[in-house]
Amino acid sequence: MKTKFRVCIIGTGMIANSAHIPSYRHLPDDFEIVGVCDIRPEAAAETAARVGLDKYYTNAEEMLSALKPDLVSVCTPNNFHKPMTILALEHGAHVICEKPIALTLKDAKEMYATAHRCGKILFANQSMRFRADFMAAKDMIQKGMLGDVYFSEFARIRRRGVPRWGMFHIKEMNGGGAFCDIGVHFLDAMNWMLGNPEVLSVSGNSQDVISHLKNDVPPTLADSGAYGGVFTPRPYKDEEFSVEEFASGYIRFAGNKSCSFKVAWAINQPEQFDIRLSGDKAGLYLPEGKLYSTAGGYLTDVQPRIVDESPYKATQPFFMHFHLFDNVLEVLRGEGEYLIKEEEILNISAAIEAFYRSCDEGREIAVSELEA
Repeated sequence: MKTKFRVCIIGTGMIANSAHIPSYRHLPDDFEIVGVCDIRPEAAAETAARVGLDKYYTNAEEMLSALKPDLVSVCTPNNFHKPMTILALEHGAHVICEKPIALTLKDAKEMYATAHRCGKILFANQSMRFRADFMAAKDMIQKGMLGDVYFSEFARIRRRGVPRWGMFHIKEMNGGGAFCDIGVHFLDAMNWMLGNPEVLSVSGNSQDVISHLKNDVPPTLADSGAYGGVFTPRPYKDEEFSVEEFASGYIRFAGNKSCSFKVAWAINQPEQFDIRLSGDKAGLYLPEGKLYSTAGGYLTDVQPRIVDESPYKATQPFFMHFHLFDNVLEVLRGEGEYLIKEEEILNISAAIEAFYRSCDEGREIAVSELEA
């Protein structure tokens, strides 16, 4: 009889209830949720009732000591990812940590070092990689269809999409805003497609304008990323907003490669969700998957047929988590490798840290300047 992994969840907000819990419950023969914890008793109690538990916790160490789980989901605000992950690892559990696992290179290195020391696995949750079009792009690049990709750009624009149900908007809790919330998905996916080129430096700019306007159009839950609804939301206060709603910048990679980007929770521009890759053989535009190249002396626009065979996409708003959790299970069973590698996450963590330092200092920041 195969082992059923005992799971605890730290942080019972939207992503825990809409993504992690459904992903675990999809695999009932493999995972059993035995404990949930949140510093807000009302949030923990609601989630405990949802998963059929009589008891909930408001102290993570108490829960881990009492239940001794095999696996822990860390779904807290960003600034608590490191301490909660290390706590769980040191209590003998593997950890799935929500993105971004850390906002500095030093913190990310310490988290992975702790996992190695404890003989456990840290699963960084960068679920956007599991999109069919993004995986197809990775495959095209590996096959040389684009040639040498020397420039890329990504844009994720919400016209009005500030998440107002949790602590995303509070710097002391989340560390940053739109860039480390939705921008990190695209940064990670693009970097993975390109084979993880070393980040050398970042020049960034951030703004918070729309969020301070009085009587502006409020975002819907779906527009702000809560596709599965919100569970026991925390009351939102305008005066607490202390992070960026808009981020833009430029990244230099090794090998004379570069990337530009713009990311917004709120801005007076149309919605955008795209990655553009430029190689010496062809360019690629996502999510359309269209290739821009030449043939026989003519410019060509080619639309490859990308078949999305995800069994989850039609019914699950966070279907990419389902694919990621399938991958986690493969690793725990010794049947596969995790798609998201440590060296990739360290590279992304360096880019995140350099971006925010650049915004604070008003200059380009080299990764070599960061404290490792």
